[in-house]
Amino acid sequence: MGRVFDFAKRRIAGYLVFWILALLFLGLFYGNDPPAQAGALFILAIAFIGSLLYTRRLKRKQRTRRETQAALRMQVQAIQPPQRTPSPPPSQPMKQMPGR
Repeated sequence: MGRVFDFAKRRIAGYLVFWILALLFLGLFYGNDPPAQAGALFILAIAFIGSLLYTRRLKRKQRTRRETQAALRMQVQAIQPPQRTPSPPPSQPMKQMPGR
């Protein structure tokens, strides 16, 4: 769950940064100018595509990191044979005392 949660936080942060920048850009440059609405839609589309690309980049990095960690784990397991617990010593039969 740790990996998924960390990735989710980064993805949400990436979306927030992209959308805040897009809305700031729209507010500064387009304002209340009705003819510029097509340009505003174009900027929003670019921001959305950028956020998707950012998410794909994070997923790709995470996948390669996970694959390298798995490969390292497999190498370590191949080098170190599994440790076996020693078996208990054989128990000796108890001598029974003659009845009283």
